[in-house]
Amino acid sequence: MNQTGFAAAVKQTEGGIYLNVHTQPGAKKEQLRGLHGDAVKIAVHEAAQDGKANQALVAFIAKGLSLSRQQVRIVGGHTSRAKRVFVHGDARVLMRRLEDWMSHA
Repeated sequence: MNQTGFAAAVKQTEGGIYLNVHTQPGAKKEQLRGLHGDAVKIAVHEAAQDGKANQALVAFIAKGLSLSRQQVRIVGGHTSRAKRVFVHGDARVLMRRLEDWMSHA
């Protein structure tokens, strides 16, 4: 994994982490696809229509990090492929989970 790109994609805060995400809606397979510039690329099956892709993205991130959906929210880029996601929780724990998840991408 490219640590420089990973460091640019994630920002730790006291209450969690901010994650830059490049979303690929309408994909055949939902999956974490690694880094895309300064963002984590995630493909979701749902189309970018009526917020369905956003809901699928939140659910996918929550599942990938073993969290509830309530702990994950899109805070920027709701109508764009480039999104800013906030994941609520202990930043150190979340970083370990994210690094583990990314290592399997």
